[in-house]
Amino acid sequence: MAGEARENPSDDVDVVEETADGGDRFRLLKTIGRWLLFVFGVGGLVYLVHDAGPEAVWTTLLGAGVFIPFIMLCEIGFVGMDVVSLRLMFGERARGVPLTVWLRSAMMAYGIMILLPAGRAGGEVMRAANLAPYIGGARAAAGAALLQGVTLWGNTLISIPCYLAVAAASGPTSTLALLVAGNGVATGVLGSVLLFGARMSRIGGWLGRRVKALANHGAHFDESLKEMNAVPTRPIAAALVGRLFQSLQYGLILLAVGGALSIGTALVSQAIHLVGAGLGDMVPNQMGITEGAYRVFLDYLPALTEAQAIGIALVHRVCQFLLAGTSLAIGALWRPAEASDEASAIGAGEGAA
Repeated sequence: MAGEARENPSDDVDVVEETADGGDRFRLLKTIGRWLLFVFGVGGLVYLVHDAGPEAVWTTLLGAGVFIPFIMLCEIGFVGMDVVSLRLMFGERARGVPLTVWLRSAMMAYGIMILLPAGRAGGEVMRAANLAPYIGGARAAAGAALLQGVTLWGNTLISIPCYLAVAAASGPTSTLALLVAGNGVATGVLGSVLLFGARMSRIGGWLGRRVKALANHGAHFDESLKEMNAVPTRPIAAALVGRLFQSLQYGLILLAVGGALSIGTALVSQAIHLVGAGLGDMVPNQMGITEGAYRVFLDYLPALTEAQAIGIALVHRVCQFLLAGTSLAIGALWRPAEASDEASAIGAGEGAA
């Protein structure tokens, strides 16, 4: 029972080791599964390109080349709002983190999210590791956990205008409209669970009792969660601004592949992206899934060929790969600023308490 002392302290060690072994097996299976899904996605992408005509797809990509710098700027705006959201969540403590560290952590996180099977979770682990020396490991981990919820709520809010655009073009009960609405509801529920459930569950203490590496940090994780606003309205607003950058981005991509650009068509194009990304969440970078979504919902973007529809996802993917590769290369060569004595004391204090 919770209040009883253990006669054999080594029992705790055994529990930790067994949990660690089980965790290692789970991580191995998860990694294998993600690689299998990635291979499946690549196979689907190859089929879609073959079906649409490789020459037509290549011509579409070449024609979109002049727009790529502007599309990449929108991607930077979208990703940059994650940094703004995180700074707002940390409040005054964010002032102790140098600007160069914010930038490098964002670049490394983005590169991992896009190029490695670890996806967003792996990217946030990297971001937290970069910020930990300045604000403490538990606080950085708590911020990364809450950022997931904030991002999901940004997804929910942008789903509203996307639904309205699809409903205006094809009816409120069309397949795409219902899927966009479902995406908004699902991400809102998951975001709420992450934002509010974590604060109420004392998950840090639970992890601290089971994972040896977190034994001294679990309670601080719970405390750090409670330091932050219960309803992070400003971080969520920043996440919505990021999604608006994405709306502009998809409008530019639609124009780049030969489509008609308007506010409505940009939102419909983004709606297809949201549905494809949601359905392909388990596939690394939604490889092949978003391309498939644009092919399936081709009729919602009138006057586009199959090659142009698939090209929307491919142009975005090319921009992501270019930006992620550049980010990782710069991040690997960039030496971050040294943590101040005060910042180092914060991290040391967590472990000592």
